[in-house]
Amino acid sequence: MPGSSPGNPNMASGGATRLRARSVPEAQLSDRLRQVRDRLTATFDGLEVLGFRGELTVVCPAELVPDVLRHCRDDADLSCEMLIDVSGVHWPAGQREERAEETTGWPRYEFGDEAGRIELDYIVRSLRHNYVARIRTFLPDDEPRMASVAGIYRSADFMEREVFDFFGVDFDGHPDLRRILMPEEWEGHPHRKDYPLGGVE
Repeated sequence: MPGSSPGNPNMASGGATRLRARSVPEAQLSDRLRQVRDRLTATFDGLEVLGFRGELTVVCPAELVPDVLRHCRDDADLSCEMLIDVSGVHWPAGQREERAEETTGWPRYEFGDEAGRIELDYIVRSLRHNYVARIRTFLPDDEPRMASVAGIYRSADFMEREVFDFFGVDFDGHPDLRRILMPEEWEGHPHRKDYPLGGVE
């Protein structure tokens, strides 16, 4: 991102992930999170690492997410006993504008036309080692599909149903994939940015 400091991973449709060529500043992460980062990048190829204000975000291809989460759960040095959230963000196709925090304020940066994407964030927590980390992936927003991780973390059952309900992501292998908040007959997925605005008749 031209002229910016390392981006906020919560604003990362593409801007912050373009920082992949830069090393994450050591000051951004605690000793424990640096160990988690090093453990994951030594085990899996193709990971991107973001650090911002003490938060660790690991960006990986969608097909690797189940293996990465299973490793986070089973590796004694990681011991992520809990999946505490699965959340989504819809980044529609077209030109995107983001603001980045800098010493001079909040300048705007424009990015060129991009394909629409669904961002999925899996938040894991280790009680043994007392840390939280984020595993992130991106899916195309045209018929997005993702392997379910309900067999790895039982808590993913309801979380994946919510993402399906609001964003339309189909989770292959989910034991009971159906809407959880909207009525079954509801058309569309309300948290997508291409969902029409308006009231309910």
